[in-house]
Amino acid sequence: MRTLGKILLGLLASLGLLVVVTFVGALYIVSSFKGDDDRARAPDKIVLTLDLDEEVSEGRGSQGLASFGLKSRPKMQDIVIALRRAKDDPRVVAVRATMSVSPMGLAQMQDVREMIAEFETSGKPTFLFSETMGETVGAMSSYYLASAFDTIWVQPSGTVGVAGIGTEEMFFKDFLDRFGVKGQFLQRKEYKSAGEAITNSSMSPANREALQALLGSWFDQMIAGIAESRKLTPDAVKTLVDRGPLMASEAREGGLVDTLGYRDEFDVAVKARAAGAGDLDVAEYLDLGFSGKGNSKKIAMINAVGTIVRGDEDEDRSLFDSAGGVRSGVMAKAVRDALADDDIAAVLIRVDSPGGSYVASDTIWREIVKAKDKKKPVVVSMGNLAASGGYFIAMPADRIFAQPATVTGSIGVVMGKVVVGGALEKLDINWDRVSFGESAGLFSSTTEWTPAQLARLNQVIDATYADFTTKAAQGRGKTIEEIEKVAKGRVWSGEDALAAGLVDELGGLSKAIDYTKTRVGLQTTDTLELVAFPKPKGRFAELLSGLENPDLPFGIMNALGALARFGEAVTPVLNELDAASRPGAQLYFEPVRVK
Repeated sequence: MRTLGKILLGLLASLGLLVVVTFVGALYIVSSFKGDDDRARAPDKIVLTLDLDEEVSEGRGSQGLASFGLKSRPKMQDIVIALRRAKDDPRVVAVRATMSVSPMGLAQMQDVREMIAEFETSGKPTFLFSETMGETVGAMSSYYLASAFDTIWVQPSGTVGVAGIGTEEMFFKDFLDRFGVKGQFLQRKEYKSAGEAITNSSMSPANREALQALLGSWFDQMIAGIAESRKLTPDAVKTLVDRGPLMASEAREGGLVDTLGYRDEFDVAVKARAAGAGDLDVAEYLDLGFSGKGNSKKIAMINAVGTIVRGDEDEDRSLFDSAGGVRSGVMAKAVRDALADDDIAAVLIRVDSPGGSYVASDTIWREIVKAKDKKKPVVVSMGNLAASGGYFIAMPADRIFAQPATVTGSIGVVMGKVVVGGALEKLDINWDRVSFGESAGLFSSTTEWTPAQLARLNQVIDATYADFTTKAAQGRGKTIEEIEKVAKGRVWSGEDALAAGLVDELGGLSKAIDYTKTRVGLQTTDTLELVAFPKPKGRFAELLSGLENPDLPFGIMNALGALARFGEAVTPVLNELDAASRPGAQLYFEPVRVK
C-alpha cells in the first residue's frame, strides 16, 4: 500500500511539473509572436517611460527560475541604447520617469544621468515623479539621479532624502572568539581589507583611509552634479544636505524640486506637454526596431558580471541559482570566438565584478592579451565595480572607461580560511585525520596553519602580487614602481583612478561605444551592431537547462517563485562568505554598501 502511494505521489508530482513546463512554454511561444503586433500598433508620438525603482541588470542578469518572470529586469545596455535612439527619433517627444529609492549603484546612475543629459540636448523635455525619496531616510544617491531631469515632481506628503552618505562594517572577531572560531588571512598589501570582518575588531587605519577617500569622492561628485543640474552653488547644496532629509515643501523652497503634486496631476501635466503621445517602456520601444543610417560594423559585446570563478557554464549550477557570475571557461571562449569571427571588428567588455579567483582571472586575462595578435581593439566599460580580479581582466584592454563613481583598482591579493577547531573542542567534538604529506591539511578548517605552512603561503601570495603588479604595469604602460604607488590593495573611485593612471577616460557605456566606433573606422553617427558573446540562451532554454538538474524538487508555481526570490536574497551573502574562505589566492574586494 505504501509503495502504491509513493508511485501515485510520483505520478502526480511529474504531472504537476509537466503542467508547469507546458504553461511556461506556452507563455514563451505567445511572447515570441507579439513583436509584430506591437510594432503595427506603435503610436505616432511616443513618451519613453523609465521605472527607476527597478533593479537594473548588467549583461545576462538573473538566471534559472529567477529569470522567468512575466517582466524582466531592464538591462543597462538597453536603457543606454534606447535613450541614444530616442534623442534622434522624431516619434519620441519626451521621457517620463518614476522613482522613490533607486536600487542602482552610483556608477549606473551616472550612466543614466549621462544619457538623460544627452537626450535633453535634443530640446525634448524630461519629467520625473516621486511619491517620496526615502520617506525620512537617506536617499542622496536617488536624488542625485533624479536631479538630471528637467522637471521634478514630488508628492506633497513626501520627503527628499538628501542627507549625506556613509558606510558601516560589522566586525565579528570578538564574537567568534567566544566560540573558539578564528579567521586566518594573509593579504598583499595593507589596503587589502577582505577578511577584516573576521580578523579585526574594527577598521584598520588603511581601510579607513581608503573608504574615507572613496566616499569623499562620491559625495563631492553628487554635490557637484546636483548643483550643476539644478543651477545652484555647491555650498547651497551642502547646506540643504546638512538639513536633510527635507520635507517636500522645503525641497521646493531650496530649488531641489519644481512642483508638488500627486501622480494624477503629474500625468495630466505630462499629457499637456506631449499631447497625443502614447507611453512605451524601454523594452517596448526597442521592440519597434531601428533603421540605422550610414556605415555599419559589428562588435562583440561581452559581459563580465559577478564573482570570477574557474569552470564552464552550468557546472554545479542549480535551477534555483540566480547569481550567474563570471566563469573563466565561458568568458575565455567568448573572447576567442569573437577574435576568430571575421565579421567582428572589435570587442567591447562590460565589467561589473568584485573579482575572485586569481587563476580564473589570469585565464581571461590571457585571452584578452591575445587580441593584440589579432589586431582587434578591445575596449572595457566599467560599471559599478571593477576591482581586484575585475580590474585584472580589464587592465590589458586598449582603452578603459570608468564612471567617476566606479570602484576600481584593489591591486592586491588575499588568502584565508576560517578555523573552527577551537569551537569543536568546546563542544567536545573530536576529529581525526589520515594524511600523507606535510601540507595535506593546508586548508582544513579544524587546524591553524603551522609556521612552515605560513611561510609557504606567504611565498605564494608574494608571487601572485608580483604577477598582478607586473601585468598591470605592462597593460597600463607604466613601470612597476609607478604601479606600486597606486596598488597595495587600495580601491579608488573612477575619478581618482583616472588621476592615478589606472583608467583612460571617464564615461559610461555610451562613450565606450562611440570610442569603439572610431577605432573601427566609423563616425559616431554611424550604426554599430552589438553582437552578444556567448550567444544568449533565452529564457526557455534556461528553464530546460535547469530541469536537467537531478536535485530539482517538485512543486507548484508559487513555491518555485518563492525559492527563486529567496535565492536572489541570500546569494550576495553566500558569495561573500564563499570568497572569504575559498582555497587559493583570491583577487577579491568586498563591495562597499552605502547608506
